[in-house]
Amino acid sequence: MNKIFKVGLIGCGHIAETYFRGQQYFNNFKIIACADIDQKAADKCAKLYNIKSKTVLEILKDNEIEVILNLTIPQSHYSVSKKVLTSGKHVYSEKPLATYFAKGKELVSLAKKK
Repeated sequence: MNKIFKVGLIGCGHIAETYFRGQQYFNNFKIIACADIDQKAADKCAKLYNIKSKTVLEILKDNEIEVILNLTIPQSHYSVSKKVLTSGKHVYSEKPLATYFAKGKELVSLAKKK
């Protein structure tokens, strides 16, 4: 049996819908909670997909969550991904990894350490 990773989503915009649909086709991840800088957006997403709504800080501290799906705007990918890695979780984000090459290299280095 495959391991099912418990995923927390940060960034509840339109692209989030694609990932919720995608989890129906893959048997290795389940989105269990969401967060957004706009708490109303997180609450709406949570209600729509029957998951928990949390603050960003709560989702980072949640020991049940193993992976964070970073769906924030590209300018926030670096700062959010760095917080995720520092909290000891895996992170997945769409491109770009960061808006500056040096910041992207820093994240790769941090991920290797963590």
